[in-house]
Amino acid sequence: MLLKYEMKTIIRDPMNIFMLCFPIVVFALGAFVFPTVFDSMAADEAMLMVVMLLLLIVILTFGSFFIAAMATFLLLDHKDECTLNTIAVTPVGASGYLRFKMTYVYLLSFITTMLVLIGIKYIAGDQYAVFGMSLFDNVGVIEIVAFSAVASLFVPALALFQSAFAKNKVEGFAYVKGTGIVVFIPILMVLDAMQGGLQYILGIFPNFWAVKGMLNAFTPMSAHSADLSFALYMAIGAAFNLLIIGVTYRMFIKKAQY
Repeated sequence: MLLKYEMKTIIRDPMNIFMLCFPIVVFALGAFVFPTVFDSMAADEAMLMVVMLLLLIVILTFGSFFIAAMATFLLLDHKDECTLNTIAVTPVGASGYLRFKMTYVYLLSFITTMLVLIGIKYIAGDQYAVFGMSLFDNVGVIEIVAFSAVASLFVPALALFQSAFAKNKVEGFAYVKGTGIVVFIPILMVLDAMQGGLQYILGIFPNFWAVKGMLNAFTPMSAHSADLSFALYMAIGAAFNLLIIGVTYRMFIKKAQY
């Protein structure tokens, strides 16, 4: 019943439908559009490598960001309509309902991220090739599943953070635009200066860890002595996002009920 209610809430707003469908847009770009860009740059492999990494970051981050934005607006509906107090007296309770909402948003991001990456790997993976090697050959389904599981924790973390501080959907839209810069932070990873220990300056951003681990998996030939293992990047990313979820969950409950 709760899931049916949530689906009705999502589809009543065309903006929610657009954000929900954005992972499909990312898949279309990654499988069919980006490879044409690579073909046009085949003569300059050094530049091709940089562009390929930048576009891989787009694939790894943009779909989940839009799902987080959708979740933010759904949470702010409760603030605007003061419905969380009503839900609090039901058997589910406000905390239980919020956990349910964040769980299905997380699963939605996990499934779409995983399917997008697996789809691109098997449909267009050979076209993500530089210096005679396909980057997707370095990444198996296990790495994709692990990345999707960790990176998707950023969705409820970001949604709870934005909705905890925004008073209504108007402020929420401003927060979504402002925090959109976080999506672009991983782009700095391609800079030479960020290949060593300086990379960890970006670690204050919770999406850094999973994306950095996945980029290293794509390009093992570019490994640096300061890099961590794939598993350790994922573990730190999971712990960091779970910490943010725990803190912002309590903040949202407190502010939404008063």
